[in-house]
Amino acid sequence: MRRILSYFELVVVTLAEWLLVDLPGPIGRRLRRVFWRIRLGSMGRGVQIDTGIHISNPSWVHLGDHCWLDHGAVILAGPPSAAGGRRIIRKANPEFKGAEGEVLIGDRVHIANHCVLQGHGGLQIGNDMTTASGSRLYSLSHHHSNPDDPDDHTQYKFSTMAPAREQSLISAAVVVGDGAAIGLNTVVLPGVTVGTGTWVGAGSVVTRSLPSNVLAAGHPAQVRRSPLNPNWVTEGTA
Repeated sequence: MRRILSYFELVVVTLAEWLLVDLPGPIGRRLRRVFWRIRLGSMGRGVQIDTGIHISNPSWVHLGDHCWLDHGAVILAGPPSAAGGRRIIRKANPEFKGAEGEVLIGDRVHIANHCVLQGHGGLQIGNDMTTASGSRLYSLSHHHSNPDDPDDHTQYKFSTMAPAREQSLISAAVVVGDGAAIGLNTVVLPGVTVGTGTWVGAGSVVTRSLPSNVLAAGHPAQVRRSPLNPNWVTEGTA
């Protein structure tokens, strides 16, 4: 009986999400806000959720006050699975305050249209910032080798569909500080911290952490101006 009730609940939730995801206008926004307030780990006041939003494992997602999830944004949460012998190499990010798999989004944050926030390794976004359209933030990624064992000569595959024992993954939290800016189509890779007040130029690929209050750009992203604004006062890196 319990299994039947769980299945019925899943069907109801799936149908509700399907009906609401593209419902236009103010009514759609209100109903989505009610739906996701029930489904998310937590959600603050004044949150706007546009059409086309996809959130996996929503109980692992926490939204602050006055956030805006723009059209077509994708949030992937929940810790990675080691089922079948997948190798997962975990790298600590001391700036991250949550648990592996959590997506923590602060107050007054705009996740612009068609962004992907992949928080399987943990993702923390500060207050008063935007991830611009098409940006991708990844905290879990396949790796071609086993960084923990140089004598491991396995030819690891870059496919979630490959045999589990032939997959090697890096799980490392990503942290973006208060007042930062992630430019159009930027990619942020696992383990990176983008410091407080730092702006990352459009089309950048961020492979290493960036300090606070700088302008960074490029592939890989490098500091182009430091400080970005000499009148800003920042505390810490995130």
